[in-house]
Amino acid sequence: MLELIPTGLNIDFIGKAKVCTAVSLVVILIGLGSIVVQGGLNEGIDFSGGTLLQVRFSEPADLASVRDALGTIGLGKSIVQHFGDEREVLIRAAQLPGAEQVVAQKVQQTLQESVSGQTVELRRVEIVGGQVSADLRRQALFALFYAILGTVVYLSGRFEAKWGVALALAAVLFVLTYSITQWFPGVSPTVLIIVALITSTVFGIVLDLRYALAAVIAIYHDVLVTVGFLSLFDKEFDLQIVAAILTIIGYSLNDTIVIFDRVRENMRGQRRDIFPKVVNDSVNQTLSRTILTTGHTLLVVVAIFVLGGEVLHDFAFALLVGMISGTYSTVYVAGAILVYWHNYSVQRQKGRPSTANSGAR
Repeated sequence: MLELIPTGLNIDFIGKAKVCTAVSLVVILIGLGSIVVQGGLNEGIDFSGGTLLQVRFSEPADLASVRDALGTIGLGKSIVQHFGDEREVLIRAAQLPGAEQVVAQKVQQTLQESVSGQTVELRRVEIVGGQVSADLRRQALFALFYAILGTVVYLSGRFEAKWGVALALAAVLFVLTYSITQWFPGVSPTVLIIVALITSTVFGIVLDLRYALAAVIAIYHDVLVTVGFLSLFDKEFDLQIVAAILTIIGYSLNDTIVIFDRVRENMRGQRRDIFPKVVNDSVNQTLSRTILTTGHTLLVVVAIFVLGGEVLHDFAFALLVGMISGTYSTVYVAGAILVYWHNYSVQRQKGRPSTANSGAR
């Protein structure tokens, strides 16, 4: 096995966890602040509904002139922006009456008449109705919810041999979310995800599912960081981004499982009081593997980001941010939570005898 890290090197990752946790909170808060200031995410046509047209001018297009031309056919409030280079233009408009080709040809004809000596080519037309976009948004959020729910069950069973408890928790969450959707049919999936997060956290603490919750909190960290960066850089949030987020969840989870496996192996026959050292040693021992895996993956993602064209640009951007965040969170979020939880359990157990003794007296 290729060793990029010299044998015996021991970096104090856990010792820097508090500083890194503070940095993570600042980044997440900045991202959430950006979402609030902008009034939400920049939803693509998959989620917002409406009509999307991509046109190509033979020469660089003036966006102001394009908006003026669209205003003559009642589309003056459309969002108009360059797509890739100055000759490509994206037009986002509200749902328009009429057949798709009729609307597209009318827009193309109007733009052609507004420019002289140029040709206007219609490259793409997408029309998504309001009901379809609402269903797509709902299904996408449920996909994220069930992915995280499956993570809780798998990790609780694999690392803590609590398959029954984990399956019972999953059943409770499923029944709870199903009941809410039946009682309140119009409830947002975002509300369900928040309810599930709070419920799983409370049950995880009570049932001591430390490995599962450490990984899930790291996943939430990665999702929030990725979504925050999408908002900061005004990237579209569409089905491609949902696919990227699900990929990030799997990538981050895989990296976390490798380190958790090493922690479990190193703890065999060890005293509980050296648990923080075992976690730090485990991170160092898997560092070569982490760098190799992350490096190879990032090479592909960077290639897609640079050479994949505008259609894949936002997708590659989300993957790039999410995979960097996933590697970071495995060390400084998931590992740190394991140590914090262990220290809390030790302190709580130390307090029990003194409480009992004081009561006996």
